[in-house]
This record gives sequence, structure tokens and C-alpha cells, in this order.
Amino acid sequence: MSRREDAETGRSSPRTSPGRAVSLSPRRFLALWLPVVVWAAFIFRLSGIPYLRITQAWWDIIARKCAHVFVFAVLARLIARAVTGSTFWPWKRIFTVSLVLTFLYACSDEYHQTFVPGRVGCLHDVLIDTASGWVALGLVP
Repeated sequence: MSRREDAETGRSSPRTSPGRAVSLSPRRFLALWLPVVVWAAFIFRLSGIPYLRITQAWWDIIARKCAHVFVFAVLARLIARAVTGSTFWPWKRIFTVSLVLTFLYACSDEYHQTFVPGRVGCLHDVLIDTASGWVALGLVP
């Protein structure tokens, strides 16, 4: 079976099976996956700041947890966007892959923090990050 690409979307023709990956041009690949890499690097950079505090007020812990929610929700949506544009998978598989990748990055982020002065890796932060991804992915399929 020959694979044809739609010039506008870069996706293979609908005659290909739904479980197959899309043949992407390098430009399309970068457009899909570069935002994921840049956002992950942004999270990595924030995690590497020693003794990070947003404010000296009593509500600093709440602000930092809200930051966790935001950055990992965005990461999960960016991953879902990239996977959606790279495959013909159904949403259930895209959701699962995006959530697993978000969870794995949350684990690596917390592990990274164990090497940063004044920072610790916390299991509850991994749970917050993963739950944020779950909610973000569940809001709009």
C-alpha cells in the first residue's frame, strides 16, 4: 500500500491504518515536538534554582504547588498535541501516552531536585504533577 501525504497537514492519507505513525517532514516534526522540549527545559531550569521561593509570605507553599499544577498541565497538553500530530492513534491511546510521559518527566524532575541545594524530591509533587496532567488532558479531548 502506498502512503501519500496531504500537502496541507503533512499527514498520510486516510487509507493507512489507524495505529500507524504519520510520516512527518522535519519542519512539521519540529513544530510539534520543539514546544515540548522547550517547555521541559523550562521546567528543568526552574527545578535547578537553589532554595527557590516565590515569596517569603506564609502562602509560598500554595503558590509553588499552583506553579507545579500549571507547568505540568501545560506539559501534558503539549505532549498530547505533539502525539496527536504525529500519529493516527485514538484519543484514549494519546491520553495514556501523554499522561505516562508527563508522569515520567515529573519523576525525573523530582529526582533532579535532589541534587539541587535547598530542594528536595517529593513523591507528593509527582502525584500533583501527574494529577495536573490528568485534569488538563481530560478537559478537552
